[in-house]
Amino acid sequence: MLRQALLAAATGLLASFASAQACAALSVTGTGAPGTDLVFTLDGSTAGAFAALAVGDTTGTTTLNFGSLGSLTLGLASPFIPLPLGMTDASGDITRTLHVPNVSSIPGVDLFGQGVTFTFTFNGPGLPTLTFCTTNVVAFHLGS
Repeated sequence: MLRQALLAAATGLLASFASAQACAALSVTGTGAPGTDLVFTLDGSTAGAFAALAVGDTTGTTTLNFGSLGSLTLGLASPFIPLPLGMTDASGDITRTLHVPNVSSIPGVDLFGQGVTFTFTFNGPGLPTLTFCTTNVVAFHLGS
């Protein structure tokens, strides 16, 4: 019995160290000009997962370590801003629209976005597993 419990805990711990896998796709539509909309669509991930968008101005590699829960490697250099998107639908998709205010004072900036979803799995006794799914990195423009 103790042997089975230790095996289950070790299996869960090893599974939790897996890095994020690119298993979804991100698309961004719109010009980002003042008075228009930017639409961020994350497709093909896990149903009911928590979704976020990481936005930065430089591509690269950033690894976030979550201790015993695992790690997440992004295709963006630090610093970046994480923006919560919400929960994915039954198909594992989520879409969010950003309205760019219609003011000429917004300076133009080229940015990069990468979608991330994550789920917690509890498999019996022991540590939960945190599973990440990342998307491709997409360039977009915001402002004039």
